[in-house]
Amino acid sequence: MGEIESRIVEIIREELANLGRADLYREPLVAFSAADNPKYQGLKAIVGEWHQTPTELFPGAKSVISYFVPFTKAVVDSPKNSAQETPLWGEAYVVINEYFDYINQKVCDYLEGEGYPSQKIQVSYDEKTLRAPWSHRSGAAVAGLGYFSENRMLVTAKGSGGRLGTIMTAAELMPNQEELENKCPYLRDGSCGLCFQICPVKALTPDGFKGLSCQAETDKNGELLEASLGMAGATTCGKCVSICPLSYRM
Repeated sequence: MGEIESRIVEIIREELANLGRADLYREPLVAFSAADNPKYQGLKAIVGEWHQTPTELFPGAKSVISYFVPFTKAVVDSPKNSAQETPLWGEAYVVINEYFDYINQKVCDYLEGEGYPSQKIQVSYDEKTLRAPWSHRSGAAVAGLGYFSENRMLVTAKGSGGRLGTIMTAAELMPNQEELENKCPYLRDGSCGLCFQICPVKALTPDGFKGLSCQAETDKNGELLEASLGMAGATTCGKCVSICPLSYRM
């Protein structure tokens, strides 16, 4: 890893530590991919033609920085032990979503100071179609940060319980060369299936995923948390992640 890559990793780790929420988050994982990696073009066939490539989102992009902020064991375990909304999971979701902007800006400031235009990627999606121009999970998968399990979550070396961020830059960074072996038991031999069983609205099934049903459940949870605790933006569920044997890794 070169000097610039090392400094990027250091900034992300330092800023997360400065947040001071060791009760919610563990040390992040960071990986790099080339903006012209053909897998990005391939996502148009896998995700949909609306999914943009790095250079479509940020002309001049040479590299994509993907990073994963893993939740603590207490956060990861909380949804599967709750009948409905989970305040701890919701808090971890809301706090890091807001802090991503700060971390990303710090990395961009460093890169731009080195002479490399950069852009932080914040994803919004169409609530009617659930389409978004960028998938943090797919970008992280291209970077080799993890693999997809049957619950459609990205499993990293530290599990799938956590959140992902993306930054694009004109700097030519050294791409990650490692790939994790897919250990999802359902995909390997048809065993497990706990994520299907726990889904409260049966949005996740062996035959596919009903995104709008999942969205309705997360919206309901967000309304409950806002009404009971004043926690805005916690449109989450997390049960299919929490129950997964791959959700937490040391």
